[in-house]
Amino acid sequence: MTETGQIAFTVFLDANVLAKPVTRTLLMAAGAASGYGAVWSAYVESEADRHARPEQRPVSQVRILTDSELTPTGSNAERFAATSPKDRQVLADAVAAEALFLITEDVDDFGHEDLMSAGITAVNPDLFMSIKATPAAYREALGLMVQRFRNPRRSVGQLHERLGRAHPLTARAQAAQFPGEEPLSPTHNAPAELYRGNRCLNCLQTGPSVTLGLCPACAEFE
Repeated sequence: MTETGQIAFTVFLDANVLAKPVTRTLLMAAGAASGYGAVWSAYVESEADRHARPEQRPVSQVRILTDSELTPTGSNAERFAATSPKDRQVLADAVAAEALFLITEDVDDFGHEDLMSAGITAVNPDLFMSIKATPAAYREALGLMVQRFRNPRRSVGQLHERLGRAHPLTARAQAAQFPGEEPLSPTHNAPAELYRGNRCLNCLQTGPSVTLGLCPACAEFE
């Protein structure tokens, strides 16, 4: 456990996460209250801006507005030979950022042996948020997002319902906060892999028996 606002560890955001405003905002806004800090590099920011829709605010502007700083560029990316070529620099940058987790929608693009050697675990954003976001942090993040809705306006509970479409694990984990407001059904199938590595999302310890983000001791209390 950490005190509110105390950053215990760092997570590195991949471009496919940064390019999605709702996912990005959830991760960033819930971070401080949940004990982690979300960061990214120049390489990832450039990729996210390149793939963003025309009407979206560039990630570079988001960084300025949130007073965030780019992390260093990692070296010797080619050493991660088991990782998809386009993602080797991403992993190298995550190493340079001293991140414990790499938050990505393409977990299976990162080689298991590369992640192990780097000491980093790759995890899907929905799985990560379902375990790490505290109830207060989740509600705070939703409150921030509903302020931006003008037409139509939505309540925090209504936004929670809609998040079930893209973030079903997170919405389900927070359902007790919103009795009577059932999350909508997912609009897509879950990725083949949500987690790859050996660090428990709950206690942050590493071990050989971590399954879907939780070590055996933490899984007992889920």
